[in-house]
Amino acid sequence: MSRARGPSVTRLLKMRSIGLVGIIALLGFYVAWPIQASYAIRTSLDAQNVEGLNAKIDFPSVRASLKPAVTAKVDQIVTDALRKAGPAGGALADSLKTSVEPHIVDGVLSAFVTPEMLIRIHASGKSFKEALEGVVLERAAEAPGLATFMIRPEGGAGSGSPSGIEQIAGKLGIDTRKVLGGGGATGPAAQTPAADLLPAKSGAKPTYGLGNIKHFSFKGPLGLSIGVARDADAPKPELTAELGFVDGTWKLTGLVPEP
Repeated sequence: MSRARGPSVTRLLKMRSIGLVGIIALLGFYVAWPIQASYAIRTSLDAQNVEGLNAKIDFPSVRASLKPAVTAKVDQIVTDALRKAGPAGGALADSLKTSVEPHIVDGVLSAFVTPEMLIRIHASGKSFKEALEGVVLERAAEAPGLATFMIRPEGGAGSGSPSGIEQIAGKLGIDTRKVLGGGGATGPAAQTPAADLLPAKSGAKPTYGLGNIKHFSFKGPLGLSIGVARDADAPKPELTAELGFVDGTWKLTGLVPEP
């Protein structure tokens, strides 16, 4: 009897050991490794390390993830601008939207989703959503044809009053004359020092812990979705970060700002 039980106990212990090793491996793959990747991104932002960000961020995928949010914001801005323009804007609405909106969206994505711009946003202390909306406004203000409707002195021509677009951008701390000056990701905006574009915020940068994570879920077998808020007491996330296992490592593959 005892001999019969011996092999069974041994097999059971081996199975438990294998199961424990499997659990540890899964935790390492889905928890420890993504945490290490997130820490590497944060460290690269602090150190303004462009190469480090390129190694841990899949920029084409991040641009694709942001396209719906940028498209919706651009459409809202263009629609509002044409509505305020009166009959002239209404008459040109369809043709202007068709010709202008795709160029604004592409321009925003190519200029905004770069290592340099993410470093500037991080240094400024502004939220991702604030910075994104500011860049959308600036790019829209430069669009041929649309700028005529958007940049209009509120006190009338020649009054010297700042335009509505300049006032909004001013509140975000962004200079419309410097950001995205028609050159896209390789133009003046990408080459201007961070202090000129998004002034660094004084004081200590916010720290992040488990309280800042508002939701966590899987996106398929090799993807994670993490909702994050800068304020740990916030009831919901302000940004959802998506991580994917790409090229043999975990990378940031998506950023989706909450509406």
